Amino acid sequence: MIPEKQTKDWKELARRAASEQDPKKLLAIIDELNSALEDRENQLRGRIARPAVSTRAVKKDGRRLLFVDDEPNIRLTLPPLLQQRGFQVQSAASVAEALAAMKVSSFDVLLSDINVSEDGDGFTVVRAMREANPECVTILLTGYPGFETALEAIHNEVDDYVVKPVDLDALVSTMERKLLTRDSRRSNGAG
Repeated sequence: MIPEKQTKDWKELARRAASEQDPKKLLAIIDELNSALEDRENQLRGRIARPAVSTRAVKKDGRRLLFVDDEPNIRLTLPPLLQQRGFQVQSAASVAEALAAMKVSSFDVLLSDINVSEDGDGFTVVRAMREANPECVTILLTGYPGFETALEAIHNEVDDYVVKPVDLDALVSTMERKLLTRDSRRSNGAG
């Protein structure tokens, strides 16, 4: 069980961040909050077992999703929402974690931040996924949309490019539409 003190700490930090007016102090609080959330996520990962799902069911449903983002607060909030929408989500906090996950699991959807640890390294994840599983639907997230990254997304044959903050309904609709198109190509023998 997560110690109550740590649960209160991140909540208290969030309250302090919400009311802080000084930008420098706010950044320090946010850094501390991200660290506390990352610790909490690591504790949750150790405490909660992943649901057991048969490989056959995963392939049939086509809803195994690898989510890659270095921001702990996003990794704690978006995956549960996607799970509520029927996706089986595995999160990775770094490019290295994502690459390791690809070696041991097969995914139907890759949802990755463009800037995981460094500018543009989400494209490294996309290229690795294309190599490991060419049929995987790839979607990049960015908080900093730009012409250059959009162009690189096209060159890397990314299926979609989504700007943060994410509209969950639109994101899920896009993923489902892309999966349906992929499955349609498979059944018609074109994939």
